Amino acid sequence: MKSQRQHVQGWGRYASTTSATFLPANVEDLAASELPSSNLIARGLGRSYGDAAQRSGGSVLITTECTNVRWIDRQAGLVRADAGVTIGQLISQFTPKGWFVPVTPGTRQVTVGGAIAADIHGKNHHVDGSFGQHVQSIRMRLASDEVITLSPADNAELFWATVGGMGLTGLIIDADIQLMAIPTSIVAVETQRLHLLDDLLDEMRRSDDQHDFSVAWVDLLGNARSVLTQGSFATPAQLEDLGRHTAAGLHQRPSTPNVGLPPFPLPRVAVTPGVRAFNELWWRKAPAELTLTGESITAFFHPLDAVTDWNRVYGRTGFVQWQCVVPDNTIQALYDIVDRLATLPSYFTVLKRFGAGNDSPLSFPAPGWTLAVDLPATPKALLGLANLDRIVADAGGRIYLAKDARMQREVFEQMYPRLADFKAVRAEIDPDQRFCSDLSKRLGL
Repeated sequence: MKSQRQHVQGWGRYASTTSATFLPANVEDLAASELPSSNLIARGLGRSYGDAAQRSGGSVLITTECTNVRWIDRQAGLVRADAGVTIGQLISQFTPKGWFVPVTPGTRQVTVGGAIAADIHGKNHHVDGSFGQHVQSIRMRLASDEVITLSPADNAELFWATVGGMGLTGLIIDADIQLMAIPTSIVAVETQRLHLLDDLLDEMRRSDDQHDFSVAWVDLLGNARSVLTQGSFATPAQLEDLGRHTAAGLHQRPSTPNVGLPPFPLPRVAVTPGVRAFNELWWRKAPAELTLTGESITAFFHPLDAVTDWNRVYGRTGFVQWQCVVPDNTIQALYDIVDRLATLPSYFTVLKRFGAGNDSPLSFPAPGWTLAVDLPATPKALLGLANLDRIVADAGGRIYLAKDARMQREVFEQMYPRLADFKAVRAEIDPDQRFCSDLSKRLGL
């Protein structure tokens, strides 16, 4: 397998490096080809916001050519997907057959290997948990080049270290994934806007369990007013009430608009006056009273995918996304975080509730409130986030590694109480740390 020198960076375009990149042609190539014996990390579509899928001065193995997916059990909705298969590919291929991915983040542009490594979550975590809980088995190439199969029943400790393990336990080759049966491909969505953060939290506590999906957009430039959207896949009987016709069938392949920004370098478009104006329009667009509508999969789950390179609106300096979770019993920490973020300022904020976590020592979701924000990578914002990290850690919360680009090792170690369990597994299967990333070196993983 040939390599080439290539500029590599995360989706935030904040921390970048140059690495030797390898591109296996298929999973057989991924499983058996000769690869560097050190300083190696796997990479999918590069949608981790920070430095999790890059290695300065090392090698990056890109899995995007490994895209086969096939049925294991058609009746049960079980599929086997190569590491480079995307969430979008699964949705496009299986939605017309009445199946949907069990968990999707806010973009379709995530590979199966990346979804496992980051243990991605979505708007349904309070009901269905994270992606790793729907993976029945993983085939993986170890640092020794041995190929083994992991599952919650066999090699369980290594399986759960790999789920959420940020690619540090080995190269994921393919995985068996349990899809979710859906009655139609339309989401019945309840939308309402709320003026106060207290009102939003009370409404989410009251009603989240009544919906499979729930997320709130919060305007931190507008005193934390919010728009709450909650929903479930519509039943056939609901479609007529939602104004949706069934002539073309109950399960339609979602379309994905594809608009790009101008090809020349952009100044930082995301600035406070512009974002404030956008937030005002978004708030006014939302219904004043609770309203039920029928939305497509793309509109409800992946609206930002309509602009293929929206990360460029922050200009050459890039941006950082910061996502935390704090326990329900430390709600004052959430108020403190919101107050501080409003002064940085932060843009494009979403709030969700998490359900129970899983057995992965590095999985991010834990019961409580999760807040995600985008901020331009300015010195003021980076210093402010360092202070917020400590609030989160002291509250018993944590920061999402798949979005991190700047957290300090000391505070990270405070956030993940089972870190020693992960390190023990990794020391056993990869004692020479063949697999490593800029993130793993920065955080002492």
